[in-house]
Amino acid sequence: MAMPLMTAPASGVKVRMYRQGHGDCFLLAFPTGKERPFYLLIDCGYKPGSNGKKYGLAGIRDIVNDIGAATGNHLDLVIITHEHQDHVNGIWKQSKPYFAGFEIGAAWFAWTEDPKDSLAIELRKRHHDQLLGLVAARNRMAAARAPDGEGETLRRLDDLLSLELGTDEAGSFAAKAKDPASSVNKQAMKLVKDKAKTKPKYIVPFEEILRLPGVQGVRIFAFGPPYSADLLADEDPQGAEAFPGHGFGATTRGSFFAAAQADESEPGIQPFAKRFGVRLAEAYTSDPSATFFNRFYSAAPPATEAAGSEVADNAAFRRIDNDWLYSAEDLALVLNKGINNTSLALAFELEKSRKVLLFIGDAQRGSWKSWTKGSWKDGSGKEITVRDLMARTVLYKVGHHGSHNATLAGTADDDYPNLGWMGQGSFGREFTAMITAVKDWAYAQTPVWAHPLNSIKEELVRKTAGRVFQTDTGTLEQPKNVSDLEWDEFMQRTTVGTLYFEYEVADQE
Repeated sequence: MAMPLMTAPASGVKVRMYRQGHGDCFLLAFPTGKERPFYLLIDCGYKPGSNGKKYGLAGIRDIVNDIGAATGNHLDLVIITHEHQDHVNGIWKQSKPYFAGFEIGAAWFAWTEDPKDSLAIELRKRHHDQLLGLVAARNRMAAARAPDGEGETLRRLDDLLSLELGTDEAGSFAAKAKDPASSVNKQAMKLVKDKAKTKPKYIVPFEEILRLPGVQGVRIFAFGPPYSADLLADEDPQGAEAFPGHGFGATTRGSFFAAAQADESEPGIQPFAKRFGVRLAEAYTSDPSATFFNRFYSAAPPATEAAGSEVADNAAFRRIDNDWLYSAEDLALVLNKGINNTSLALAFELEKSRKVLLFIGDAQRGSWKSWTKGSWKDGSGKEITVRDLMARTVLYKVGHHGSHNATLAGTADDDYPNLGWMGQGSFGREFTAMITAVKDWAYAQTPVWAHPLNSIKEELVRKTAGRVFQTDTGTLEQPKNVSDLEWDEFMQRTTVGTLYFEYEVADQE
């Protein structure tokens, strides 16, 4: 017997947060005045290994089947926030793609995916070149027979490359880096574009107020990603913007590009002109370089020296050998975060009640800071600001699984967007948060992925009066300082299941 379709409230929206693992997948149902709601999907992905029986979570196939049953395999709109594995790998796979049987009405992406945007083209070229060098460095590292400690660095690097390329198969990294269109992430996005009945929409923040076809009383405001290469690269909170606890910055080191590509198999990505370099294959065999390299960088053991004599020119401590490779992990972290800042960040306003639902993907500091003075003009000429929309937020999809650099700390009086700007006045009595994290899995990574960061989770629990959904937590506990009446009102809008949490936001005061 066919399962009933997901319903929408008479006025407002119903949000289904799927529990597929460490990643994002949200299904929203808006009323249309007809029997069938408007179904909107935001992302569908997870980190492999973060679901299953070990964590009490379902597999991705069960999740996709439920989405199909809930919507009759028809999605009116699919929004892809950005192309990381844990946001899109539940859409496509090489054999029997997960979403092959779906119909899609429309598809929205950030401007960074626009094939005609000049800055987007430049950023993709830069990212592709760095990715090629990174994969080459990774492969050289693997071939270097690294000791155990450095082998752990290789494993961490593989984890970060998986996010970029959408696959956990290290043997396919090189091919997918050379041909980005073949990656799981790109194939997932292509499937959505190909299935959409209308031309994909690439959204630039603050340009227009968006609407959902056939849905009355809902406006959508795009906060990000910022149209700025500098802001996209701005990752970590500064000073009072940071919550206490784990935080780190990664520095790029470009030295390994030239070494990784010393065979010139991928011209055009070395930082210096070819005339300033020496091919690795010729360095030890062709003069004039051979004499120099063999004297100072030879791997041969130095001759035995008498006590008190000078240290040999080719002593082991003088050589770098493959040590440069281990800076590759730093660049992988930077690439990863740069993509996070390309997240399409959207605020959904229910016009009657003025309530706002904020979905920001994995947006980090640079994106948040770009919202500071963002505004729109509505049809009557009235200005609508980010500060106003955030103050009226009643549902916050927590950025980047609750990481240290994707929710800024601060107060309502600060001049930059932060958690303190959200849920002000009467809207604070309904303020609710959704964290897409599997904590035991995340904290078992090396180095630890502090998802969610404890201090952020604690502040969210305080600010929401316990109204926090987290992927791996199937129970909701009533705080001692919250009345039974208040908690019952919240629970009446909530459904907790093994596949998803479902939460209703009514478009009324």
